[in-house]
Amino acid sequence: MYGLGIAKGMVETLRHLFVRPITVQYPEEIRLIPARARTNLLWFDERCTGCSTCAQACPDGCILVETAPNPDGTLNKLRYEIDFRLCMYCGLCTEACPYEAIQSGGPLNDATYVFDELYRDKHALTRMSRDWLGTHDNMYPNGMKAPFDNERAEAVHRRPA
Repeated sequence: MYGLGIAKGMVETLRHLFVRPITVQYPEEIRLIPARARTNLLWFDERCTGCSTCAQACPDGCILVETAPNPDGTLNKLRYEIDFRLCMYCGLCTEACPYEAIQSGGPLNDATYVFDELYRDKHALTRMSRDWLGTHDNMYPNGMKAPFDNERAEAVHRRPA
């Protein structure tokens, strides 16, 4: 019958006419992000062993890991860099990491006008993760408690290599 589609459209319009809009006024009001959302990546140096499974799992090749062996058999992380200019936030690196050293759940306010600021080395990534732990009651994005406080973690990272 002619006009049935228009009638259905008008009914749908009337149904939404009296519903209050769900608008978030962004800088003043921040929307809650689901825990499993694929947001910015956080790298926790204290959890990372330098195995580079995250770099191998990355389809874009935006993660660079360079290690050197220590005398005790562990790996010294010389370089750990993530190029967020290339990252498509697929989350494959977070699934591949056996120690959950790289996790989704970082800040959403990292937009920048300078393109080179999206390339972060291990010091910038450590700073981001320390800021996260400081503002989230020393909890990782996956809900686990961090093993030690921020001051001790920063002292560990200031040790000469």
